[in-house]
Amino acid sequence: MDVLVSVFLMGFFGGVHCLGMCGGVVAMLTAGLEPEVRVNPRKIALFRLNYNLGRILSYVLMGAIFGLFGSLLTQSLQMDILDKSLRIFSGVLMIMVGLYIGNWSSSIQILEKIGAKFWALLQPLTKRFLPIKNLRSAFFTGLLWGGIPCGLVYGALSFAIISGSATQGGMIMLAFGLGTLPSLLLMASLSNQLTHFIQKPWVKKFSGLIIIALGVAALWMPINSLIDSSERGHTKTDAPHKMQPNTPVKMPHNTNTFPKPTDFDYLT
Repeated sequence: MDVLVSVFLMGFFGGVHCLGMCGGVVAMLTAGLEPEVRVNPRKIALFRLNYNLGRILSYVLMGAIFGLFGSLLTQSLQMDILDKSLRIFSGVLMIMVGLYIGNWSSSIQILEKIGAKFWALLQPLTKRFLPIKNLRSAFFTGLLWGGIPCGLVYGALSFAIISGSATQGGMIMLAFGLGTLPSLLLMASLSNQLTHFIQKPWVKKFSGLIIIALGVAALWMPINSLIDSSERGHTKTDAPHKMQPNTPVKMPHNTNTFPKPTDFDYLT
């Protein structure tokens, strides 16, 4: 499966996590708008769109940075095993995200704690744009919003780092951001009943299983490649050294094979 499709689906099915984590952020930002904006569906939709455009752009920028870093790392070290190891790590991380969304494991939060240190540097900058008064401040708030610690984002970034270039890394994170967009854009227009339905445990578990399946599929290619390389290595070392057909046998050239005759030999 193409990596762009995989990360898009991860973002789409991870939307149940976005509703719980980012939904509160959207509600808080919306509550700070002017009353005449909040009662105008068109205006409030534009503000929400700008939040998300800024958020997705931040994902694209992070993806480009991670993609560039990954390409420089693999080019400088020239290690095929490193590339395969990073791909295996990406698959494992996607499985961890699925386990987290399905409420089976919270091990991905280890990365979120690390990301919280980076967010601590960005968070003070949001005060420059709050309270939100115009679309420009909504966009830049969304741009900073992308730095909120999120295991789902880190899972997608792990695919950006193995993409091979800044462009590909940015494209991967764009696909991921577009996958998360429907749940966040539609969140405000969803009825309370539908919102509660999406938050049901079985819906989260189903979404988690889909993401786990995507992680297993991502793992298969590098693991299968390692197995093939190992088998080829054993075949080369175990193959007997056979003489090629029609190869002439060379006899050693030794002039001292027979003793040189003496005068006595001629007389006898």
